[in-house]
Amino acid sequence: MVVVEEHGEVGNPACCAGIVGAKGFEELGIKPGRWVLGKLRRAVIYPPSNQPVELTRGKVEAFVIDRAEFDRSLAKEAARAGAIFLLKTRCVDLKLGREPILKLRGIEGGELSARLVVGADGPTSTVARSAGLLKSNRHLKCAQAEFVAETQADAAEVYFGRSFAPGFFGWLVQAGDVCRVGLGCAEGNPLQMLRSLVKKHPVVSKKLAGGQVLNVCVGIIPKPLSRRLCTDRVLLVGDAAGQVKPLTGGGVYIGLSCAKLAAEVATRALEAEPNEKALRPYARAVKDKFGREFELGLRARRAFERMSDEDLDTILGLLGRDDVKKLVLKNFDFDHHGRLIRSLVAKAPEILRELGLRRILKYTHYLVKP
Repeated sequence: MVVVEEHGEVGNPACCAGIVGAKGFEELGIKPGRWVLGKLRRAVIYPPSNQPVELTRGKVEAFVIDRAEFDRSLAKEAARAGAIFLLKTRCVDLKLGREPILKLRGIEGGELSARLVVGADGPTSTVARSAGLLKSNRHLKCAQAEFVAETQADAAEVYFGRSFAPGFFGWLVQAGDVCRVGLGCAEGNPLQMLRSLVKKHPVVSKKLAGGQVLNVCVGIIPKPLSRRLCTDRVLLVGDAAGQVKPLTGGGVYIGLSCAKLAAEVATRALEAEPNEKALRPYARAVKDKFGREFELGLRARRAFERMSDEDLDTILGLLGRDDVKKLVLKNFDFDHHGRLIRSLVAKAPEILRELGLRRILKYTHYLVKP
């Protein structure tokens, strides 16, 4: 197996909040290593009004990780298993045929033929485009910075407001000796919005006052279900396949889960002929495991993207009610949001009375519309 890596070191640069579910890692059989920088037991939600609501079950829900070090740990395991890494080399084109041919540029330039190509080359995947697997190019834009500052070590803080994160949210989390602050947006310039969040937000600006900026990064999060997953001798995994959680954009758990499914199908296919028919079970396996999650999450996000700050204040403020908080904590799963979405939809007419009938119908319409 040959791994084509465009950077000089696996894992760098990394633009990731680094928040991963504890149960998801347990499911995948991944034991926490030195790359764990913190453990999260609480979420503090800030609506646009900035009246915080805290959610906790008193146990570790997620880890904050050093994403670069985590990726390197996986690369070391792959190397021990016989993988060859071509560093400072990138795939710039893919020609399909009886044997796919990758055109490479960099230290190891030239052409490379393969029996099977796995596109794990991110949200702007060259493999996906060249293989005709890209159905749409919709995405969220994001930006993140690391500060020398301290915040609540066991809490993820989440900030909502259309002025700085339209269609998404901002976050603040302690990651070892630094603090990560970032946001996503469906429109606008994420870097400018991040500057506004850091300098002008009444809560965030105070927490980061005097903190030194270590680095800043920008990136995009692909929309789930925006790519086909396979064709003759080609599979997509991770961000290249749009395998992210629709509500939060997190992709570590889903990407690794789908990579495991891809590996199982690819192994069987390589024993015969890795054509589209042999690879199709991968797409079915992903749909069986995450299809409903993607569909429900996209519906919930469609409703969320249309909410005004006034509506967000009302809805997020409901988290302070004992009955709503109990419902959320009972049904919440860090890596699987479908159960929580279904439970909230079932209770929507009852818990959203404060919004008024017209707005209830508007948002439940987006949730139930295919």
